[in-house]
Amino acid sequence: MKHQRKRAKEQSVEEYLNRVPDNIQSLARTLRTLVRKAVPDVLERVYPGWNIIGYRAPLGTTSAYVGFLAPFQDRIVLGFEYGVLLSDPDGVLEGRGTQVRQVTIRSAKEIRQDVLMPLLLQAVSVAKERKRLRR
Repeated sequence: MKHQRKRAKEQSVEEYLNRVPDNIQSLARTLRTLVRKAVPDVLERVYPGWNIIGYRAPLGTTSAYVGFLAPFQDRIVLGFEYGVLLSDPDGVLEGRGTQVRQVTIRSAKEIRQDVLMPLLLQAVSVAKERKRLRR
């Protein structure tokens, strides 16, 4: 008989965010709204092992992993799975790895829709294209 792993009850995003300070929860709500504005049908899920809220864009019968929100006690990080492939004219993307890039947000004034929305839209497009190429 094959051993089947039981999947733990999925935690809601609100439950997950309860562990961080109110100001970080507020930043998370604002960023979540921005993500949904960029991708109205986005799939949002808590990945407790990675300590993030992950986002996937629907693509036919599957989906493409776009990025994540990673809340900390003093900041929140908006990450892009294929960030190295994004155009960043404002120079806000951080990171040194071979794929992921992120923006660190510590206050509401750092959530600039005019800067973040183009990155989100690009991130969706790139993620979908990468998924299509792997099929």
